[in-house]
Amino acid sequence: MAELENLVLEHLRAIRGSIEPLDRKVERLEAKVESRFDHVEARIDELDTRVTGLTHAVVAAFGALGHRLDDHERRIARIDAERA
Repeated sequence: MAELENLVLEHLRAIRGSIEPLDRKVERLEAKVESRFDHVEARIDELDTRVTGLTHAVVAAFGALGHRLDDHERRIARIDAERA
């Protein structure tokens, strides 16, 4: 029985020796993937900031346009009132 246990241990050691280089490759790949995800998250945050800024600019532009239209409506109403 001891001989069988030694054989199993020998095989496990050989497997461990084969797995260690693969484990290092996986760790390097994980680091690369994590770095890429960090980069993608940073880009998404940057795009979100830009979109938010553009949204504020568009809302402000529409607000100003609405205000100008209101001014024109008042002017037209005043001219119509003067003609009547």
